[in-house]
This record gives sequence, C-alpha cells and structure tokens, in this order.
Amino acid sequence: MTAELDIWLLITAHPDDESMFFIPTLRNLLCLDYKNDSNDSQKPNIHLLCLSNGDYRDVSDGPVRTKELYKACSLIGIDGSKSSGASSVVVLDDDRLKDGPNEVWNSDLIVDTVLERLQTILSSKQQQSTQQQQQINVNIITFDQGGVSGHPNHVDVFRGIKHLLDEKCHVVRGDDEKLMARLILKQQAGTNGQDDTNDHTEVNLRVLTLQTISNPLHKYFLWISVELLPIVLIWLVQVLLYTIYLLLGGFLLSKKGNRSIRFSRMNTTSDGKHLRCRLFDPVLVWMAMAAHSSQFVWYRRLSVLFSRYTYLNDLHELAIDPTLLSEEEEDEDALPPVNTIEEDSSSPNFLLSNAQMVALREAVLPIGLHHRPWKRIYSLSRDGDSFISFEKHITNWNAKFGDSSTLLVVKTTKGEVIGGYADAIATSSPRPGTARSCLFRAEKDGSFTVYDGKQNSLGTFFEGSPHRLKSGGTEGSSKKILLDSTRRIIAFGGGLGMKSGDGFGLCLEDGFARGTTARCEAFCNEPLVEGDGVFKVLDVEVYGFVFGQF
Repeated sequence: MTAELDIWLLITAHPDDESMFFIPTLRNLLCLDYKNDSNDSQKPNIHLLCLSNGDYRDVSDGPVRTKELYKACSLIGIDGSKSSGASSVVVLDDDRLKDGPNEVWNSDLIVDTVLERLQTILSSKQQQSTQQQQQINVNIITFDQGGVSGHPNHVDVFRGIKHLLDEKCHVVRGDDEKLMARLILKQQAGTNGQDDTNDHTEVNLRVLTLQTISNPLHKYFLWISVELLPIVLIWLVQVLLYTIYLLLGGFLLSKKGNRSIRFSRMNTTSDGKHLRCRLFDPVLVWMAMAAHSSQFVWYRRLSVLFSRYTYLNDLHELAIDPTLLSEEEEDEDALPPVNTIEEDSSSPNFLLSNAQMVALREAVLPIGLHHRPWKRIYSLSRDGDSFISFEKHITNWNAKFGDSSTLLVVKTTKGEVIGGYADAIATSSPRPGTARSCLFRAEKDGSFTVYDGKQNSLGTFFEGSPHRLKSGGTEGSSKKILLDSTRRIIAFGGGLGMKSGDGFGLCLEDGFARGTTARCEAFCNEPLVEGDGVFKVLDVEVYGFVFGQF
C-alpha cells in the first residue's frame, strides 16, 4: 500500500510575517494527527521559508531579525534546528530579494528558490522514510493577490507562487473529477550516494492563500462582534468544563497536568477549497511578536490585540486554470504534457517545443512511456560534436538503465525535423530492432509521419520481398540500429537490393556534420527530407525516458 506524505510550506516575505498573520493557521496545523511508517504519532511536516532577512533599514538588521524569527518559531512550535535533517525554518539573504517597498522581486527567481527548497525537504524526508513509494502532497501557504497588508513584497510572493502553479505544473483530473496540479521535483544530487539522474518525484501541489481584508474597520473592529464573540463564548465554556474536570480530581488522574484550554478549530468547506482556522490565544501571538523585539513597536502591539489575523485565518485554495488541461486530458485516458528533467540555465533550449513533444509522444512512443519524463541524454550544441563523447553518453545511459528506450531527434539546416525511435541504441555492434523501432518526420501542420515497417504515409501496406542489406552482410530487410565508432556513424535500418536508391533509413556521419536518408524496406519509408536525401545537420538530440519515483 502506498503511503502518503503531507508537507506544509509557509512562504513569507519578511521575518515577523509568520507571527503577525499566520499563527492561527500554524497552530491548527500543529494539532493535526499524523502517523509515521511505524504507525506512531508524529508532528506534521511544517516548514517556513522567509524570502528576505528584513534588512530594509540597515544591513546589520538582517542577522538580528533572523535570530528573532527562529525564536518566534520556537514559541509557535516550529523547530528551526537541523538536528533531524533539513531545518524546518529557512531565512534567505539574497541581494536579488531585498526587503523594501520599492524592490521588485522576480517571479522566476521566486519559483527557482521555492523548487530548490522543496527538493531539499523532499530529499530529507525520503532519506528518513522506510517506504519505497509515497504519494506526496505539497501544500503551500502564502499571501493572496492583495498581500494581506498590501506590502509590495507580499504581492510579489503571491505572483511568484502563482507563476509556479501556472507554468511549472501540469494539470490532471483526479478520481473525483477535480483538477489537480502536479509538479516534478528533482532530488538533490548525492542524497543516496549515487548518480541521481533518475531520482525525481511527482508531487501533488496545492496553494492556499490568506484572504486580504482591505476594510480597516472590518479588519480591526467590526468583525469582533460577529466572529470573535462566538469564539470567546466557546472558549469560556471550555474553561468552565476544564475547571469542573479539575474539581472532580482530573488533575490527579491525568498523566499530563497541563492540558491546554486554548481554543483552536479548523473547518474546511465541502469542496475543500476554503479553510478557516480559529485560535483564541492572544498571549501566544503577543509572545511571538515580542520575540521580534526590533519590530514590536506600539502600533504592532495594538495590532496583536485587535487584528482579525490574531484570531482567525481564512485560506482559499488558488484556482487552477482549466485551460491548462489539454484536450487529450479531457478524455478518459487523459495524459499530462510532456515533462522534461530540468537542466542548468546555461543549457540550450530543446529542439522540440512541448507541443511537438506531445505530438511525437502520441505518434511514436509506446503507451508505457507516455507518463515518463524525458531526459536529454545528448545534445550536439551542449555536448559538442565528438563521437566519443556521444558514445560515452549513450553507454552511460544504457549501463544505468539497461535496454532503455531512446529517441533520436535531428534538425537540419533547412529547419526539417526528422529522427528515429528504438528500444535501445547499440554501442558496438548492430542491434536488431523490434516492432517499436521506427522513423519519423515532422510535417508543416505540426503532425508527425511515422514509418514503422507496416505501412507508408498513405496507409497502404508494403509487400516487398527480402533484399540484401547495403551494410551488415545479412539477408533481408532489418530494423538494425548501428552505432559504429570506427566509421563514426549512427544509422537506422538497411535494405539495398534490387531497387535502386534503397539504403539506410537515416544515417548521421562526419561528426554529425551531415546525414543521409533513403528508402528503407525495413521501415517502409521514403527519404525523410526533400531532394536527394543528403542533408546538413544543425543540431542533434537523444532522449531517454526516466523510470523513477512518481
């Protein structure tokens, strides 16, 4: 049975945001009951990421406010130490994320920072867990589009997280027909002592934003009679019942004589999109804010006593854009967009757009590979034109994953996109292909024509008789995949015989500077490019398909 792991990540802009706005949420989350792998109770996985150290007035304020944040988190109940793996509390000191109302925080930078933090948390949790596979639910809590207090840094945090949800996630339908956002996280290198090429995890992502109350009267005064009074009354009843319990000897019978009489409650709407967290513990909020002594000025003291956020948090799930659900995903056999393993920012762009990858996946790949992320094993523009380097990349991939499927994509100097798919690429001798080996060519309308040896692009079957191969010396047409380090060529198929012009279906040579394509009865293809079948190469890429955790 697959275990579930829930991770809660509060993302704030400045030290003291967590105490000023989010304590009702944090305290209610700390009351949730979780079980570990041994079915023992454990604390929820709650983490805090503060994107700046609050050095707006002076650089020396940064270290001071950072220490204050750790102290406040300890009072709230979040342990910021590193004794049990990755610290639950992280404060950034990044010149690109400076505290200040005139500073503009880049959304892409926020996304990269959050992804890096999630990867660290996930790697730590997977090391501690004995479960081999877990369904991981990541819940991000942050400001809404109003920034709660209207601070520009708060608004920038929201925009960054919205960018993460819209641009880095793919959308699927769950079993209950609800839209779900899923995110691919790459595990940090070295966490298991091996090369982590395939160590990645797909997680469910949910974003909860704290509702902004813009009307100051409702934010500080009018709400008290409507919403705080019932909380106070319930708290008084709880105190009365606890007093009766003590009078009846409960203090002597109880193993813990310090039972809490603070009122807290979490309510969720039936659709799960709205969460209300109540807390009546103004003393705790006062102590947490007082820990931020450099910021605890007179108006913040008043805010602790009267602010709605001291007692009540209304969280709303950030809506998923339904247009991100592709037409294919509307069907019963819905598929997400193609996910590619993230590379360094200095790496060149992929030859194929995501739309082309989706079309190629549908036309070429076996169903078993449709949900697998793509890993770019080799790129001519990234790794150079050394045939030895190319062969090394392919050899290392096959050594790690065995006979893994690979996809070769070639772009010519005329902009034509052609290639081939095979169960594996041989590194020393020709390897017989299988029924899943094929050649393909991109058409101008965005579709792909596939030659798999069964029918041509017109849909008619070929019934040719066996002919001698142009290379290899064996009888009959064959879907051989050849990588010859001596002649420095890589070729798909062969079939020269009685018919003039037959040869390799696709061949790259001269250090990937040029290539040829000819009619090959093994794949029933016509030349993949226009003209005499000879073309100059602009770029070459080889993709593998990662078999890892999801």
